[in-house]
Amino acid sequence: MIDLHVFPSPWPFNPSPFCLKAETYCRLAGIEFRTVDSLPLRAPRGKLPFLSDGPEKIPDSALIIGYLKQRFGDRLDQGLDAAQRAKGHLIRRCCEESLYFVILYERWIDPDGWKVIKPALFGAAPPLVRDAVAAKARRGVRRALHGQGYGRYAPREVVAHGAADLEALSASIAPGGFALGERPTSYDATLYAFLTNILDVPVETPLKAAAQKYPELSSYLARMRAHLDQKTEATKS
Repeated sequence: MIDLHVFPSPWPFNPSPFCLKAETYCRLAGIEFRTVDSLPLRAPRGKLPFLSDGPEKIPDSALIIGYLKQRFGDRLDQGLDAAQRAKGHLIRRCCEESLYFVILYERWIDPDGWKVIKPALFGAAPPLVRDAVAAKARRGVRRALHGQGYGRYAPREVVAHGAADLEALSASIAPGGFALGERPTSYDATLYAFLTNILDVPVETPLKAAAQKYPELSSYLARMRAHLDQKTEATKS
């Protein structure tokens, strides 16, 4: 059995888009796995997710997907042409190299987001260390965002960047379909994970409000959930 080590989840989905991406890829590809709640300090590179397959320990969601393609075959992307792969690459990079940092900003820096995220992520910690651990983690995120750049912006500027990403993603989704067409691919694992972590979080944020302006994003999530449910039922039978 393959073990996928992820952050503990206070919600019906994993609060890390990268952990949810790896989970979603396995579900789309029909790969049997189990999730294991873990901590970053136990991971090969100090980050989650990572995958355990016997003695193999694979860090990073992109490397995990690459490993699974080698191990089980490319079940989702083998029919894609160069133009489709290029578009998928751009969608993935938009999510992971821009939109991700807007999500971090709204959760960890914005006071309204922090009120929800702090108890969700650190509520299970012992009371005597909860505040100290949360404050240390928040300082780390603040430093990372400052280095990346968004931590130097005004809140409205950060949201404007995220809103532009969401507009582009909405326009790129095939009408009534998925990221690249009529069937899901590995790139949908990324898109689904990020949109879920914007539209389904139990906190109202400017980024969530921006996403709600594009009905295609919510419709896409509904199609993905239906497809994933069908895959789950097929696996059970």
